[in-house]
Amino acid sequence: MTDFIVIGGGVYGAATAWALARQGADVHLLEDRSIANRASGGPGQRGVRANGRDVRELALMREAYRQWPTLHERLNVPQFYQRCGQLLVVERESDLARAEVQHRLQHHHGIESHWLKRDQVRELEPNISRDIIAAIYCPLDGVANHEVTTKAFAAAAARAGALIEEGARVTAVEIGAGRATAVITTTGERIPARRGVLVLANSGVCELVSDWVGLPVWNDVFQVLVSEPLASVPFSHLVGHMHRTVSLKTEAGNAVMISGGWPGRWDAATEEGYPLQQSIDANVAEAIAVFPALEGINIANADASHQESLSLDGVPVIDNLPVAPNLYYAAGWSGHGWAIAPVVAECLADWVLTGNRPQQLAPFAHGRFE
Repeated sequence: MTDFIVIGGGVYGAATAWALARQGADVHLLEDRSIANRASGGPGQRGVRANGRDVRELALMREAYRQWPTLHERLNVPQFYQRCGQLLVVERESDLARAEVQHRLQHHHGIESHWLKRDQVRELEPNISRDIIAAIYCPLDGVANHEVTTKAFAAAAARAGALIEEGARVTAVEIGAGRATAVITTTGERIPARRGVLVLANSGVCELVSDWVGLPVWNDVFQVLVSEPLASVPFSHLVGHMHRTVSLKTEAGNAVMISGGWPGRWDAATEEGYPLQQSIDANVAEAIAVFPALEGINIANADASHQESLSLDGVPVIDNLPVAPNLYYAAGWSGHGWAIAPVVAECLADWVLTGNRPQQLAPFAHGRFE
C-alpha cells in the first residue's frame, strides 16, 4: 500500500509527486493518458509572469521568481526557462487608471514593476503600435517549455522513488470513516492509499469530488497559434494587453506564439479539442493590432487540445474535503497556474505531510465562496 495517490500527470501532479517523494513518502501517480498531456502539453512555451496577476497570487510569484532560474539544476536537466520580461500594454485612456493601480499593487507586494509611458514602451519595443500609450513592465517575468518541465518533474519523482503509471484513469475516490482510503480505475482496480489522495487532474477534478463538494469551476478549451518562421520577429518580450484578448511570445526559429484565450471547440465524445477558424482569424488580428509588422503572418500550427479549468473569480481553488480531510484537490487554474506551479506543489506537499495548511494557500480555500 502506498502513502499517497496523486491523480493527474500534469505539472501539478508531477511536481507534487516529486515534492512528496523526495521527503521520503511512498507516492503512486496515476495519469489517464501520458505525462504532460492536455494543459501541461501542446506547442510552444508558457508564460512565467507576475504581471497583471490577482493580489492573492503575488506572494507565490515572489517565491516562483526565486525558483525558476535554477529549477532545471534541481531536476537535473538542461535549462528550460528564459527570463525575457513582460510588457502589459495599455491602448485606451479608459484603462490607464486601472493599469496604474495594478502597477502600484504589484510594486507594494514586492514584484519589480515599472510604469512606462508611450516613448519608454517604444524604447523597449520599437515596432509596437503607435496606439499603445503606456505599459507595466516586469523584467523578471519569462517563459518556460511546459512539456519539458513537466516531464522533468515526473522523471525526478521517479528517481526519488515515486511510481508513475500512465494510461490509468481514475473513475472514483473511495471514502470511509471520514478518510479517503482508495481510488478505483476504469479497469475496476482498487488502489489503496495509507495517508491520502491528491486530486490534481485539472479538468477532471470537479467530477471526481462532485459527490462531496460543488466547485465554482468549469472546463473550456483555448487555442494556441504558432507561426511559420518570420524573416525577423518584431518584438523580444513577452507581451500582454489590458483589453485585447492576445498574448505574444517569441519561439525558436524566428516563430511567434499567439494566444490569450480565444476559444476552440471541445468534442466530448472523442475528448479532443479543435481550433475554430473564426478564433484563429480574430487572434491574429489582435496580434497585428499590437505589432503591425506581423501583417501577413502565416500560422503553421493551431492547437486547441489543452482543456483548462476556470474558476469563478479567476484564481484556483486549493483545499481539502471536510468530510475526508486527507483528500486534497486543486482546480480552476484559469489558464495561468503554470508560473506558480513549483511553489504551490511544495506547499501542497508540506500540507499533506504535516497536516498544517501553509499560509500561502489560505486565500485559495473553497470557503471564500461560501
